[in-house]
Amino acid sequence: MNTKKLTTYLLTAFILSSCSYNSLRPDVVDRNQAQRMQTVRLGTIESVDNIIIAGDRKTGALAGAAIGAASGSSISDSDIESGIGAVLGGLVGSAVGSAIGDAATRKNAIELLVALDDGKTVSIIQEASDDVFTKGTRVKVITSAGKTRVLPIE
Repeated sequence: MNTKKLTTYLLTAFILSSCSYNSLRPDVVDRNQAQRMQTVRLGTIESVDNIIIAGDRKTGALAGAAIGAASGSSISDSDIESGIGAVLGGLVGSAVGSAIGDAATRKNAIELLVALDDGKTVSIIQEASDDVFTKGTRVKVITSAGKTRVLPIE
């Protein structure tokens, strides 16, 4: 397969995979959580801290490495030089793709410290949403399939 076709295929795969959206917002749930029983506990917000959820560096690094290797392999007609170009292109592409992947998928988030009504105190990190949380806000803490989200009680 020639380099141009390989680059096109890899770029298409990267674009399609980057379109998949996995929200960490508490008001957006996965389709597989619909119509499933979830555990709900009530509590009160003790504190709210703004934080950043790091982006996905792995996907960008893999795509960048593949594209860089494909591009680097076309620098010469010599097999040895093309091999060296592919390795160097892959390394550079991986570093650049990693940085781009992190920046593109980084999310503003909040860490909520919640005093549950049963006496336990828990910390939950979730993507920032339109909901406003302040100390003393009554909340519902919803857990399903190992994931927990916090929503204000209206």
